[in-house]
Amino acid sequence: MNEQEAPRFLSYSDWNESPEGVARELHSFIDDFRSFTPEWFAEVKFHLLKQSGLTKDTRNDLCRVSIHGGYCDRCESLYKAKNCLLWSHLFSKAKAVVDDRSPPCIRLALRKNSIRTVASFLTSADLIEAPFYRRRRASSCRMMAQWGYCVPDEYCRHIPDNNANPLQYIIARERVKLSRALRPGTGRPRSITP
Repeated sequence: MNEQEAPRFLSYSDWNESPEGVARELHSFIDDFRSFTPEWFAEVKFHLLKQSGLTKDTRNDLCRVSIHGGYCDRCESLYKAKNCLLWSHLFSKAKAVVDDRSPPCIRLALRKNSIRTVASFLTSADLIEAPFYRRRRASSCRMMAQWGYCVPDEYCRHIPDNNANPLQYIIARERVKLSRALRPGTGRPRSITP
């Protein structure tokens, strides 16, 4: 990152260093330790702060430097509720996409603020692209049950048991809806007229 690109939003009353300097220190810290948390960074690089320890404002300043520099993928607090500036951004994206057509386990995970579980599903389904989110496979139905998110509805019962996955919910839902649209026993569409 060159110095002209560095953000200009550190509070000079809280920091001893410019945003560029903090970004350089953060980059160096990640090179040394391979990951970071804002608290760990502030503990090791205490000389950067004018006061001891992080406040909410200085934590947010550091997170903005991290977001701007693209360092968030190394942050161990990435997408942890109430700790990460990007959590609310990802939560609002997920909330806009998750609706009554989504698997019930995903709706429950969203209500319980388990954003990583929801984001794994949504990125696997190509419904969102989250910044700094490492693409993972969606959790299996068995894992969702172990975590306490499994509340099967009528569509879940039509997901094949072998390697059941919430991504198969969409196909199962369509299959059930189509079978309802056919006249019983004939395989032909029901008449639309009453």
